[in-house]
Amino acid sequence: MSTALYRRYRSPRFADLIGQEHVAQTLLNEVRSGDLAHAYLFAGIRGTGKTSTARILARAVNCLNPRDGEPCNECAACQEILSGAAVDVLEIDAASNRGIDEMRDLRDKVKFLPASLRRKVYIIDEAHMLTTEAWNAFLKTLEEPPPHVLFVLATTEPHKVPDTVRSRVQRFDFRRVDRDAVARHLGRIAAAEDAVVDAAALDLVARAGQGSVRDALSLLDQSLASGERPVTVATVRRALGLADPAVVRNLLGALAAADAAAALRAVAAAFDAGADARQLLRESARLARAAELLSIGYAEGADLDADDEPVCRELATVARGGFWVDALDRFAEAEANLRMPVDARLTVELCILHLAHGAPASGGGGDVHALAERVAALEAALRDRGTAVAPRTVAPPTPAAAPPREKSAPPDPPAAIVAAPLQEKDAPPKPVAESAPTIPSAAPEPTAPPEPVRHVDPPDAPPAPALGAAPTDVAEWTARWPALIDVVNRRDRMLAGVLRDCRAVESTPGRLVVGVPFGFHEEQLRNRLAKLVESVSEFAGAPTTVEILFVGAAKQDAAPPANGEPSAQPADPSPPEPDTTQAVLATFPGSRITGSRLRDHAHD
Repeated sequence: MSTALYRRYRSPRFADLIGQEHVAQTLLNEVRSGDLAHAYLFAGIRGTGKTSTARILARAVNCLNPRDGEPCNECAACQEILSGAAVDVLEIDAASNRGIDEMRDLRDKVKFLPASLRRKVYIIDEAHMLTTEAWNAFLKTLEEPPPHVLFVLATTEPHKVPDTVRSRVQRFDFRRVDRDAVARHLGRIAAAEDAVVDAAALDLVARAGQGSVRDALSLLDQSLASGERPVTVATVRRALGLADPAVVRNLLGALAAADAAAALRAVAAAFDAGADARQLLRESARLARAAELLSIGYAEGADLDADDEPVCRELATVARGGFWVDALDRFAEAEANLRMPVDARLTVELCILHLAHGAPASGGGGDVHALAERVAALEAALRDRGTAVAPRTVAPPTPAAAPPREKSAPPDPPAAIVAAPLQEKDAPPKPVAESAPTIPSAAPEPTAPPEPVRHVDPPDAPPAPALGAAPTDVAEWTARWPALIDVVNRRDRMLAGVLRDCRAVESTPGRLVVGVPFGFHEEQLRNRLAKLVESVSEFAGAPTTVEILFVGAAKQDAAPPANGEPSAQPADPSPPEPDTTQAVLATFPGSRITGSRLRDHAHD
């Protein structure tokens, strides 16, 4: 049975540590001068050399023939430690020895002198797994150990180590190893194994290791086990379950274009080729991160290959702002879900569908933010008109027209305004008459004030012309109005929301007249006219002037009461204004207002 590469090629000296020169140099100086601490804390991600450094330190402090602070690895003490037979160097797995009893036993044994070496060295791996009681039992011994004892704590989660412990030790943080350094190390090991591995394949393995030398060595071991010589990029991809780069690029391109079918085809192609679900998500996240960094102008942080850079630049320009941040959230959420016993392919496809349909990730606030903007717009419109949202009341009837009622029946409360989803293009109904039933009922077909002007694509509308050719008449502007709103939305979401209720009423080359249904819309467009002109010019592909024209209708006079009596409400001599209901509908398109009457039967 052969030994794994990461065990065969452990660093034997401080100078051989990969990517941890700051740790190696400090420890080397301390060993050389003899000014050692009584306890050390090695913190960092997996596979960066924490345990290997602890073993080098144990040999260095016990070596019989040290060489400028480095262990010779040849004397009896070094050989005893290297073989694992040294009873004075103990490695304790805190994950399985985490209780107070184990710490009490350790506290009792540290009093005894070393059996054969100069110093006892206790290496406690995964130290963050110790319980609070175990730390409390171990704390005094850690603070003042006997002079012949040295403690080395190793952990991947230093934040879980109590502050009282961290203040009593020297802490060294092990960094993620640079990809180039890992690739060079893998090349030396491949040469030692007499294996021919392409440089591109070594770079791919180093990148898949994500800064962990041990992970990279395990992946190289897996690639070498395939038996193919030389080991190529294709060999590594098959061995590690990595998706074809072209498939990943097609997947992200389809997501940027909101093409759900093309995105799912790319996912199917990746799985059919044997790609691993986690690796597919990680590769997609890598390109999504690069696209987002390029979109914000931080190109140097993208760390892209020559083949990926043009693709990511295109992805950065095609997708809407913030899309790749949502994608990264989705990819991370899906990868976390893969740790549970779930269908991997279904999990990935669900993630892709959410992104293609524009659904925000868990905890995302995109819809909340848009809703807040629309509510703010409605409040501003109501303040400008001096109106307030209040229940609509019914004018009291004259005594002669009032129907008889029992003395115990209480008076009817005001009619309530209830918002419901819009099934058809409904107009707001009249207030319910006094003789209406006591349960909500369908309102009669009223004579409604004119609807706000909205653009609705006809069922058999011809396809819109390709983006880039300037619209030549009002019909083309109307057909391409949703595309113009998308262009405006990239500059100003509020402006795009207002523009949805407007329409093109006149157009000549280099000029567009926009009709607005309400005064609020007119005010908002005039306040943001500069952005609107920029967006329209960009959309048309040529400088275009924009004019705002009010095309709304005044509120109709109220209908007389059903009994023919004159209305009890005095006539309003002020000029008519758009009704509050219409303002709500204009700000929240897709809603309808219905009326209902409530009756209190408490005294019946």
